[in-house]
Amino acid sequence: MKCFVCGGRIGREDFCANCGTDIRIYRHIMCMSNMLYNDGLAKANVRDISGAITSLSASLKYNKKNTDARNLLGLCYFERGEVVNALSEWIISRNYESKKNLADEYIEYLQSNPSRLETINQTIKKYNQALGFCYQNSRDLAIVQLKKVLSINENLVNGYQLLALLYIETGDYDKARRTLLRVLKIDRNDTTTQRYLKEINSLITQMQNKGDGKGENAALVPQEIITYQNGNDTIIQPVATREKRGFSSIINIAIGLVLGIAITWYLILPQKIKQATVETEADFIAVSEELATEKASHQESVKQAETLEARNEELTRQIEELTGENGATTENDRLLLAAKRYIEDPSASADVMEELAEIGPEYLEGTSEAFKDLYASLQENAAGSALEEYVKVAKEALKTKDYKTAIEYYLKACELDKENSDYLMDLAYAYRESDDTAGADEIYRRVMEEFPGTQNADDASQMLSQTEEE
Repeated sequence: MKCFVCGGRIGREDFCANCGTDIRIYRHIMCMSNMLYNDGLAKANVRDISGAITSLSASLKYNKKNTDARNLLGLCYFERGEVVNALSEWIISRNYESKKNLADEYIEYLQSNPSRLETINQTIKKYNQALGFCYQNSRDLAIVQLKKVLSINENLVNGYQLLALLYIETGDYDKARRTLLRVLKIDRNDTTTQRYLKEINSLITQMQNKGDGKGENAALVPQEIITYQNGNDTIIQPVATREKRGFSSIINIAIGLVLGIAITWYLILPQKIKQATVETEADFIAVSEELATEKASHQESVKQAETLEARNEELTRQIEELTGENGATTENDRLLLAAKRYIEDPSASADVMEELAEIGPEYLEGTSEAFKDLYASLQENAAGSALEEYVKVAKEALKTKDYKTAIEYYLKACELDKENSDYLMDLAYAYRESDDTAGADEIYRRVMEEFPGTQNADDASQMLSQTEEE
């Protein structure tokens, strides 16, 4: 114990050895606070929560800084489902003693789980709604709401007591009794609960006295009941009449017949199901084999049809080549048309190259040497002028931001002059400006692979890096 004036340690003397303050009354106050704390602890150990709360509250009146008493008081509130009161006591305790205080663990237990706090909040809201329904005389809604509250917070003593009051109001004394008995499991000496139970016993006794068959109130209580005392409890047991016993016998016989039929059916049904399953499986296997045979036959027919169709297409192509409707005659016409245009106007090299481009390399390999020589001569003479024209058109298209045309003609220029990296860089620029980043990156990589060590290769590397950063 420390002096309340100087904070020095107090011995057995009636005064402080450091400052000389008379501490007799102070010592008595501290002893009373500790005594009441011990009394509250003893009551809490035997689940006398109400008595413990009374003792601990008195202890705190003597010494508000008794953190042990305040922490235990919070635990008692928590056990009764009053989480808000418990949390308040623990926070006050932590403010008085911030180091090595059990209140920190209790607060951490509540605040560490957001869903737990949300559950507590919902419990308070639903309990307040139930109170509102009671004020509005909506007992059924209040009962439903309180059942939801107690399903979430099973220790809320106030909720059980309010629910018991509602049951008493509706005349359902048995449910009210059971509800209050659940409260006694939480707090065995709760005064309010004991008072409610006494009131219920009194009401049952009054009903029993009024319903004993004498006087005009005999109809208030059913005649076919047996009542007896078990300690302080009055037990009401219904007695079945002769008519009810006969009716019950008929019901029992009917239930027995139904159960017998059901058992017989369930004993026979599995065998029938097994037999039907075997028959179904046999039919399924037969149908599956038949379908497999049909499928194989169909696949063979399809394969033969495809073979005949391919043969027909090959014969049609050969006939068209022989008749000149497609193939050799058309390719020859293109070569002759290219030669005619070059002879008439040597400056029309672009048109000449267009016609030559229509002659595929596969067809060119199977032609005569004279055809190949003429093709090569025309391409060699027209390539230079065509290249200049392609580049000219592409540059004009770039100036007018017609990137589609620029890409088309730069592709042709790159095809004719594969050693000029400037055309490739211009082509990549056109791709970039037309928002085709993938096409531009492909051209930049081609420049880096085909023209390593050149300025264009370095520029292409920088553009790729810029694209990756973007």
